[in-house]
Amino acid sequence: MKACSYQFLIILAFLLLLAACSTTSHLPEGEILYTGVKDITYPQDRKHKKKSSKDSTGVIVAIAESVQRVDEVLSGKSPLLPDSTALASTPAVDKEEARKELLALEIAREEVNAVLEYAPNNALFGDAYHRTPFPVGLWAYNRYVNRTSALSRWMFKSFASQPVLVSSVNPATRIKVATNTLHNYGFFQGKVTYELHPYRKRKAKIGYQVSPGKVFRLDSIAYTGFPAQADSMIQATRKRSLLRSGDPFNVLNLTGEQSRLESLFRGEGYYFYRASYATYKADTVMRPYKVQLVMTPQAKIPPFVTRRWYIGNLHVHMTKQDTDTTRHALRLRHTRFDYNGDKIPLRPGVWFRNVAHRPGSLYRQADQDKTQELLSSLGVFSQYNVNYVPRDTTMKGDTLDVHIYATLDKPYMSNLEMNITEKNSDRISPGLSFSLQRKNVFRGGELLDWKIYGSYEWRTHHDHLKGSNIFNSYEVGSVLSLNFGHILFPGFSLRSFRFPTQTRISVNADWMNRTQYYNLFSLGLDVAYSWKKHSTTTHEFIPFSLYYDKLLSYSTRFDSIMQENPALYISMRDRLVPSMKYTVTYQSASRHRNALWWQLSIKEAGNVTSALFALAGQPFSRQDKQLFRNPFAQYIRIASELHNNFRITQKHRIVTRLSAGLLYAYGNSEVAPYSDQFFVGGANSVRAFTIRTVGPGHYASPRNKYSYMDQTGDVKLEANVEYRFPLMGSLNGAVFLDAGNVWLLRDDPARPGGKFRLSSVFRDMALGTGAGLRYDMDFLVLRLDWGIALHDPANNEKKGFYNISRFKDGMALHFAIGYPF
Repeated sequence: MKACSYQFLIILAFLLLLAACSTTSHLPEGEILYTGVKDITYPQDRKHKKKSSKDSTGVIVAIAESVQRVDEVLSGKSPLLPDSTALASTPAVDKEEARKELLALEIAREEVNAVLEYAPNNALFGDAYHRTPFPVGLWAYNRYVNRTSALSRWMFKSFASQPVLVSSVNPATRIKVATNTLHNYGFFQGKVTYELHPYRKRKAKIGYQVSPGKVFRLDSIAYTGFPAQADSMIQATRKRSLLRSGDPFNVLNLTGEQSRLESLFRGEGYYFYRASYATYKADTVMRPYKVQLVMTPQAKIPPFVTRRWYIGNLHVHMTKQDTDTTRHALRLRHTRFDYNGDKIPLRPGVWFRNVAHRPGSLYRQADQDKTQELLSSLGVFSQYNVNYVPRDTTMKGDTLDVHIYATLDKPYMSNLEMNITEKNSDRISPGLSFSLQRKNVFRGGELLDWKIYGSYEWRTHHDHLKGSNIFNSYEVGSVLSLNFGHILFPGFSLRSFRFPTQTRISVNADWMNRTQYYNLFSLGLDVAYSWKKHSTTTHEFIPFSLYYDKLLSYSTRFDSIMQENPALYISMRDRLVPSMKYTVTYQSASRHRNALWWQLSIKEAGNVTSALFALAGQPFSRQDKQLFRNPFAQYIRIASELHNNFRITQKHRIVTRLSAGLLYAYGNSEVAPYSDQFFVGGANSVRAFTIRTVGPGHYASPRNKYSYMDQTGDVKLEANVEYRFPLMGSLNGAVFLDAGNVWLLRDDPARPGGKFRLSSVFRDMALGTGAGLRYDMDFLVLRLDWGIALHDPANNEKKGFYNISRFKDGMALHFAIGYPF
């Protein structure tokens, strides 16, 4: 304790010493220290004044006022902006136009604020408005900037921060950029000004005033001057145009339409066409707040741009390093391979499968994109370039030869990972894994991956049991997999696919020791096929999977637990699990405003095996049939999950998740393996409850350290909604509502109340709310969630839907990495 006190006093003395230093004493003559943005005000902000940030209810009031403001705009009771007199005088405002104008202003506001919000020194979470109370960097700068001693130079290098000056922020330039941003979003009468707010000596904040004015809308849109063939293509795809009459003027949509035409023309053989060959003429004078838009081609476009081009020969240059030169050549019909070494580093068949172009075919942008996607999915190149070279250098021909320059990646790659996991039942689990990969192992783009891992656990509190050991569990395992960059069947491979495909064959072994409980050994073999025909959809099919679980030994304590719960015993006994599984995952394109993610997986086990037994004369419904002297599992498992990301504004979102699952064991066994059963609770589920502490149904678990083992089920329903919003800088907040539970399909005397009944689903749903913080570091998101239980289906001590006996008993705190969904 004394040592800690001395350390605290030293740190305090150091801070006091630095605090005695000025933060402006060594600023250049005439300069002012910038201490952040005071405010950025808009006309509607001055009319609907927000609460002070110091008011604890300010966030809620701001949200409420924003909702009221939107309702007023859409109902026509209030104009979008104070100077929108045309809207204000209109007795019935068109709701769709008001919605579009409101959205245009919100998007423009996000962009304008991003230009103006420059972070000062010691910004709190990178926020432009708030600073930490201890500007250590400025203190160190002003104390040691002109010192020459070794200690002073070290202190300056280690702790000093260059002062952010008002002149370096350059508000005059920023308001010009912000004004330009308003114009880009159709607010042509918009104006941005600023004002310095000095305080103390040589310190100042900057306040900005933004007056957007009324948005200009697109009125008439015409495409003129294009050649007949190009014009017919444009007219045939007008429904896909990003420019629509009535929409607010937006430069991003204009450039997007130029890019759309580029993709349209390049998709039909016009390889040299670029977006810049189309220009706009806009008239904002003919009608008030209306834009007459005309798109025309540039004058004097070169003839080769308006000519269709065809694919010629393929020329592949392969090297192992950037500095290598090719020494050997191999010609196969229309293809030439240049490489160094005794053998071609990547066999010709790989290139034929992964280059979408064919000699003599019309050049298409889609084929170029597909070629790049296929080559990238191989994962064997450190870099590659696909070039299209006109065969006729005078540009009078119509043939493009394809030249691919590829450098192979290093053949070996290793990875070492360490992690620490806090589990339920008061356990801490540190782990270590090492993987070694060999790329292009058979010169066909294959990947051989070997991984070995291990972990152990210790209790975070001591048991008062005789012989208790703090290091009570450990696990070791290994996985060996071979990945092929195409669909592979025994004896032949399918080479006609023109989209990323993969075949994975893996063998894995796992040994798990739970001291004082059991020793479990697992051995598995998987064959999996995956393909991605469309950029938004991924498929995986596992036609063959065989897992063998062997309970090597177990203690009398574990035996007593199993005797109390026969279903748990059946789910963990020795068994074979022969199964097949299909999974489809859909992810909406990034351009969609409200992103959608959906996954469906269907797994069956033991049905093919039971059918073979039936052909041999054993009834399909007979239980405990054995394969290799072990009973095999027979069940079907269906699980689906849907995420929807509703974007309110650029930084405000409502994210939802719906999850459902059904597990039905039959035939050879009435209980599925423990690892495939469903559970609810935890950091990524119903966050008011810890992991595996909900259900099944309204079964009241004894709440001991073993209870999590039997709180699983055959049916799962879960729903989550979360509102995410910015707080300051990289720190974001969230409020959420979670509901869910699991149930059994069959009555279990050891778990009364666990069976699924439609009449009691609502009463059985565990419900919780809460709030959380998310610190987004771009590459990593740190999450802290505080869950508050509202309804516990297993609690019969208190009547009513809110049945939490004591408020503190209904709280759960979760620290996690990444978003929950």
